[in-house]
Amino acid sequence: MNLRCDLHLNGGNRRVLIAARDEETPDHLALRLSAAALFFDREPVLEVGPKKPAAEGFEYYPDLLVTEPDGYPELWVECGNTATNKLTKVIRKFSRARVIVVREGYEEARRFRKLLARDVPKSEKIEIWGWPPGKFREWTAALKEANSLIGEASGRSINAVLNETPFDVTLEIF
Repeated sequence: MNLRCDLHLNGGNRRVLIAARDEETPDHLALRLSAAALFFDREPVLEVGPKKPAAEGFEYYPDLLVTEPDGYPELWVECGNTATNKLTKVIRKFSRARVIVVREGYEEARRFRKLLARDVPKSEKIEIWGWPPGKFREWTAALKEANSLIGEASGRSINAVLNETPFDVTLEIF
């Protein structure tokens, strides 16, 4: 499944394609779309691979990336389940980058924060954002293959209409 999206956010508009990678779930695609909306104004790269200078020579790629003018990662975003080993290597290699993991809900975010505290040195450098209870299920239920998201999004908040379903949510930090 792929998500085609017309994003009309914060007075701007952009068409994006969120292409499913191997073994990527619909929930993961939904999280990637929410991250694309939250960082819309930063013009994130949604498909990062070995040809992107910021990832060149590195074994891992983010779900969403914003770079500094020199190509260094400024913002590295992961969605859903993410290996602690990957995050350890990301914060070590890209020490100046802001690293965020977007999770489906508060409970998932809390559990992941505890796991990071136990397994990842300097885990406090990683922000964990969680969707409010029930809201992520509503978000995924509103998704179609072709989508329209109209409204505003910035920081951790989305105030927009996704395919005729209104959302006014603020993700919490854990």
